[in-house]
Amino acid sequence: MTTSYFSDLVVQFLHQQGIDTVVFNPGASFRGVHDSLVHEGNADIAPGIVMACHEEIAVAVAHGYHKASGRHMGVLVHANVGLLHASMAVFNAWCDRVPLLVIGGNGPVDAGKRRPWIDWIHTSQNIESVVKDYVKWCDQPVGQRATVESLYRAFKLMNTPMHAPVFVALDFDVQEQPLEDGVRLLPADATEPARLPGLDQEALGDLTERLLAARTPVLVVDFSGRDPGTVAPLVALAESLGLAVVDRGNRLNFPNTHQLNVSHTGAGVLAEADLVVALEVQDLVGALGSFLPLTDAGVPANGADVVTIGFNELLTSKWAADYQQFVPVTRSIAADTAASIAALRSVAEDPEGPFATAAFTARREERTKALAAAHSEARAEWARQAEATKAGRHINVAGAVDEIHRAVRDEEWILTNTGSLTIDGWVKKLWPMERPGSYLGLNGGGGLGYGLGASIGAALAHKDDETLCIDLQADGDLLYTPSALWTLAAHDVPLLVMVMNNRLYLNSTQHAERIAGNRDRDIDRAHIATSFYDNPVDFVTMARSYGIHALPRVESIDGVAPAVREAVAHLKTHRKPVLVEILME
Repeated sequence: MTTSYFSDLVVQFLHQQGIDTVVFNPGASFRGVHDSLVHEGNADIAPGIVMACHEEIAVAVAHGYHKASGRHMGVLVHANVGLLHASMAVFNAWCDRVPLLVIGGNGPVDAGKRRPWIDWIHTSQNIESVVKDYVKWCDQPVGQRATVESLYRAFKLMNTPMHAPVFVALDFDVQEQPLEDGVRLLPADATEPARLPGLDQEALGDLTERLLAARTPVLVVDFSGRDPGTVAPLVALAESLGLAVVDRGNRLNFPNTHQLNVSHTGAGVLAEADLVVALEVQDLVGALGSFLPLTDAGVPANGADVVTIGFNELLTSKWAADYQQFVPVTRSIAADTAASIAALRSVAEDPEGPFATAAFTARREERTKALAAAHSEARAEWARQAEATKAGRHINVAGAVDEIHRAVRDEEWILTNTGSLTIDGWVKKLWPMERPGSYLGLNGGGGLGYGLGASIGAALAHKDDETLCIDLQADGDLLYTPSALWTLAAHDVPLLVMVMNNRLYLNSTQHAERIAGNRDRDIDRAHIATSFYDNPVDFVTMARSYGIHALPRVESIDGVAPAVREAVAHLKTHRKPVLVEILME
């Protein structure tokens, strides 16, 4: 390899840390690094390049790539203008607790080295201020040694719980300088993240006593499935203790077909919950309120104990209120998820331990039977509801979601994105989500423009295997970043894009209807400035214009499954993207 310039050393750092791909929209402020990435002398170590047409897309691609693979894709952004474009996607990753290495250009900070006009408007003092309140760490180093140190610190911190994006600005001039004598990389393991231990003996003993005493204990999970290796041990733990499981679903944390999973079933069987163990739960009030009445303080009105385990308190923004309502819980424990599950299992499964008594076994079996009945009844009712919608004149989201699954159920599929809360809710009710990592969750920050970029990243992570990556793509979200279709086509990304087109910003329409109803006004005007009825978008033609194979638009429920099967067959044959548009009510 060539290490003649400092930017060559940056590329060497990326290679050393296992980053095999970088994504960016090109910009002059990182032209030094760009040259080092494409220089033939660095061909043996340089990461591959994914080109995007917008920084928001680039960050989303890296976001989805990490969620699908656990590996890092580096992101380069152009000076202040690129960082401003990227900022929404960085916020999504912050709320989604995804570690991203975002490297930006800036400067030259030395004003004497700036070209007229362009270098001045693309140089910022404290450029990291654009994102500093929703990244875990950021820096604007000046000089080669300082930049090397910043890169290592950033990489280490983003992977240390709680995970989150980091940002480092590379000075335009420093990138292009010849490598100084004595400037070299640190050992590769310098970025090894700090780790939390599992439950200590005191916390384990306390939780054991609470679980033994509880009549109706509930386990609430939310982000634990970001480590797919926790799913099977969590199932074993729940079975050994007869725990009701409520999955808040920011990842696939627990199989939704398991008889102990009573998510989305309402209060019912959980009305008498007297102990809640919340494992990596972000919105605790929302989680508790899904099955228990709460006081104004957000605690269960019935006096149930609440024990939290996770990392939430280790990462709190002073700007973004994604930390949610403060809840005075019974006990809050900062501990590693996998190690804590293992510690609890060791006690729960001990044949001579406290849970091996006949009294506890009888209580566990009674709970399990009741939970299984509630689980089966709920899933059967959801299936009936979805089937009933298929008799309607227009395609309903529940029916569409069901028919899409019927067409792909024999494939090894991964849901890279579920588009909206409405689509996502029906997916969780109708699709059997059992394989760890087969569902990647929503965007984190509620920011539109995430879906297609993140799905591209996820599909790139699976480009070399036979996994069927499916993007259930909301139309409004796609219209934020339609040029992601270019990246999809240009890189032959094997992704099935299902555009769920209701020609609405549905959530905004619903709010408009609600406020009009509250004020006793005409709700039929709610579609004004929230819909595309008067000027609809033809997503099929749009996709074809980018060179993507797109089937004719589906406008009846009986056409959904055949279209999906045809699309899947084409994708499997050609290993290239396919788009299907479904016109929905």
